[in-house]
Amino acid sequence: MGGGSVAQAKLRPLIPTGATLRAVAIRFSEAFRQEAESHGVQLLERPFEPGDLNGIHLVVSATNDPEANAHVAAQARSRGIWINAVDDPASCDALFASTLRRGPFTLAISTEGAFAGLSRALRLALEDLIPEADPDLDALLELRHQAKRLPLEVRSRALQKLLAEFRSTYFPQPETPRSSR
Repeated sequence: MGGGSVAQAKLRPLIPTGATLRAVAIRFSEAFRQEAESHGVQLLERPFEPGDLNGIHLVVSATNDPEANAHVAAQARSRGIWINAVDDPASCDALFASTLRRGPFTLAISTEGAFAGLSRALRLALEDLIPEADPDLDALLELRHQAKRLPLEVRSRALQKLLAEFRSTYFPQPETPRSSR
């Protein structure tokens, strides 16, 4: 439910799942419409109807109308359908984490609905630290693959050393001043 920027942000992580997606809104922003249509999302430009929930397993209610979101949430709950009601964690059965993907790595950050903006801010900070295409990450994966051939004790020490180098490269610790006594 919803057709603006918040609904669009909630739509994005659902697109790669392969699920059949349907969006219902009184009106869709042009950006939402373009992205949804490019991924085969069914668009119903009209008010919500309880029948819109037929055959649905997850509902995201992301309108700018708290009463409409509450109505959709109540309808979904009465049918046993999972609901993510934006800005209403008490009405949520499903929460969306702020997710960062880099090759085979996935990092999800959540405040369990308490402060979604903080999750997003942390993800954005990490995006700046870890570039999209990073040969160091690819090399780290290749070294891990090669290390599988080593005896367990040797492999463990080698991987710990690699991870320590990775941490110091991507997450350098600020130097702390020594206390004077």
